[in-house]
Amino acid sequence: MTNGSDERMAVTAAVAALVAALTLAPLIKGTTWLFAAAIMVLTVMVTGIVARQLARGWWPAVIGLQAVMLFLAIVVLFARGEIADPPGAVRLLADLVQAGLQTTQSQSPPVDADRGIVLLAAGGTGIVALAVDILATSFRQPALAGLPLLAMYCVPAALLDDGLPWYLFFAAAASFLLLLSADAGDRVRAWGRVLASAGQRDARPAGDTGLARGGRRVALAAVAVAVAVPAVVPGLDNQLLGGSGDGDGGNGGTVITRINPILDMRRDLNDPVDTELLAYTTTVSDPEPLRIVTDDEYDGKTWKPSGKKIPRSNNISEGMPQAPGLTSAVQTSDESSSIEIYRLRETYLPLPYPARSVTGLDGEWLYDPETLNVIGNKVDTTQVQYTVDFLNVTPTADQLAGATTPPDDIVEKYTQLPDDMPAVIEETARREAGNGNNYEKAVRLQEFFRTGGGFVYNTQAPESEGGDGSAQAIVDFLRQKEGYCVHYASTMAVMARQLGIPARVAVGFLPGTLQAENTRIISSRDAHAWPELYFNNVGWVRFEPTPRSGQAAPDWTLPDTGNDSSSPDDETSTTTAPDTSEDGASSTAEAEATQEQEQAAGAQSSGGLSVPWQPVLVLLVVLLGLALPRLAAGIAARHRWRQATTPPGLAAAAWDDLRLGLSDLGVRWAASWTPRAVRQRLNDDYELTPEQAEALDRLVEELEDAFYAPPTTEPGRGAAERRQDVALVVGAVAVQKSSRTRWQAKLWPASGITALTGLGAWITSRVRRRGAEGDDVPDTAATPGDEPGPADRSGRSGQSGRPGQSGRPGRRDKAGSGRS
Repeated sequence: MTNGSDERMAVTAAVAALVAALTLAPLIKGTTWLFAAAIMVLTVMVTGIVARQLARGWWPAVIGLQAVMLFLAIVVLFARGEIADPPGAVRLLADLVQAGLQTTQSQSPPVDADRGIVLLAAGGTGIVALAVDILATSFRQPALAGLPLLAMYCVPAALLDDGLPWYLFFAAAASFLLLLSADAGDRVRAWGRVLASAGQRDARPAGDTGLARGGRRVALAAVAVAVAVPAVVPGLDNQLLGGSGDGDGGNGGTVITRINPILDMRRDLNDPVDTELLAYTTTVSDPEPLRIVTDDEYDGKTWKPSGKKIPRSNNISEGMPQAPGLTSAVQTSDESSSIEIYRLRETYLPLPYPARSVTGLDGEWLYDPETLNVIGNKVDTTQVQYTVDFLNVTPTADQLAGATTPPDDIVEKYTQLPDDMPAVIEETARREAGNGNNYEKAVRLQEFFRTGGGFVYNTQAPESEGGDGSAQAIVDFLRQKEGYCVHYASTMAVMARQLGIPARVAVGFLPGTLQAENTRIISSRDAHAWPELYFNNVGWVRFEPTPRSGQAAPDWTLPDTGNDSSSPDDETSTTTAPDTSEDGASSTAEAEATQEQEQAAGAQSSGGLSVPWQPVLVLLVVLLGLALPRLAAGIAARHRWRQATTPPGLAAAAWDDLRLGLSDLGVRWAASWTPRAVRQRLNDDYELTPEQAEALDRLVEELEDAFYAPPTTEPGRGAAERRQDVALVVGAVAVQKSSRTRWQAKLWPASGITALTGLGAWITSRVRRRGAEGDDVPDTAATPGDEPGPADRSGRSGQSGRPGQSGRPGRRDKAGSGRS
């Protein structure tokens, strides 16, 4: 295939990848990700075009340069603040990828276009574009290039409950057919011109034949059938990965995809924009935190809900079960809350604990009887309103202190820990908890974190390997004494389990900000985690080890003995954590953190991506400037050959290709030279092999026959054969030139400059002609990229000058050879 064919396939591959990327639109809000994806695709395309000229088609070098430029484009867009520190840039990108993956776990489509999501979408599109370009352009396997396009299509098809809209399927299919069509056209042209039927006057190019029209019809029909069949065949739907979501296929249970909000806590607390998530009214004057989910399993890396099936019979429409362990001996009151969710999208339903009934919801919501987690089956919390009746439980310190030993099954399940937990955690727990009953130990642990241990609340605490809930994070937290609610809750729950006290971690929101008419607003910075410990005859009880200003420890965790632990925790917390504020960090620390994030990540107020247009545009302009001469030369060549429909036109186009290809290598000849004179000079000045000499002879003879021999009805050779002869002769001369000359011919060909100059002259002449009112002078400017020539036998203008015509004469040596 020719260089022009490579360029055409590169552009087609880029268009196919970008069109296929449109299938991601239902998954992500806004269009910022699409602009970033377009930058990645353009980077891959332009780099490939330039690299193939520089590396003479050597695919390892081309692919390597494309991969490097794609990575640099990703760094410029997403980690430009760390460009001077490559390892830091890689770490930042890894963090963004992790944040994006967490967003996919915690939100349902369409997700917010935060920087992590935009990186996943744009970077993934760039990788797909690179794979498509490699397969379709470098290896000439467009059918295989459909695999990465299919992989991109599978993502939204699998994630969307109702599958992709039909028009996006058409777009994805069209991108693949576009690749096949471009490659098929090149393969047909390689065989020469397609002969016309008996009823046709002239042969037509391959793109205008009945064969091509038939292919387009077959492709359109195939796509239409692929869309229509699933709609009419029973048992099929429009999802690529179908299924009812029933897990085992029966009616007895369902496995629901679970998320874990604890993973997003750091991001929510550090979000520069404090987004309002929900509003609620309640009959309780001093409400407890609003719970999203209870994490009752710990694997040494994080806390998460137990992965068990929930029977579909556990529907909240039938009411909620009694809270585990709660007895009538504990004081309770019947309360209610009305909740309206704005922008929170969770599979779990935010509820006060313990809920008794929930009304006003559509869809199927199921409860876990052990944790009272309420989980949506193919529904989420997007813009819902509901009312919940619940118990306001107020145990006393005496009841907790006098609790008997919990049941064995509770102890066994809720004290489980990995065998490889670091010993320092248990040692610290036993030292700080001391002796006594479970309640006394729990109170001392809470006091250790809130007042006596010197811990400071800080959402900017360094991240540990394995995540904020990992065993290593607990060790780092005990050593550095700095962290946020996940660190406090996770550490206290793990320590309680090591002391034999059943424990788990709850994730949700603080009560929020009180507004008018008893309405409270909960925002993203109200996200919170706390430990819950089990006491017999009372059930699960909230403790508050986090020294967060505005959130006092519950009254029942303050014993009536009058010791230090009974003093107000707010004041004590303020002394141990002077940098905390209402939203969990000091105003100074928060301002510094926000400034750091804006400088390093360029985050917009929406939390999205701020595209650095200036460096991106400079990069694209440089790449385009490098590729422009070669692109112009290729476009002019294709224009010449497209206009060459007769033997004289084909001969002239081949001669022009030879002249311009040699001019790129510095070879010139005078306009007065005949084709035979040119052949003689080339044979004299350069060592041509017999095959190369025969190719030159054919070009000369065909040119002379076309213009001087009597007309003939023989079709002669096609364009492909003539272009191969030109490539043989130009290649023979190129190997005898210096490497500098060869590089210049590829990177900055003189024929490309000539084509651009001709285009400029043509545009100028058009402007002058239209601007001259009443001027009746005909336009004699040449077609862009071509030179005027004599009429051929069919009466059409030829694509070349007369045999021997040159764009510009050169210096003569060796009896006027004109070699430069």
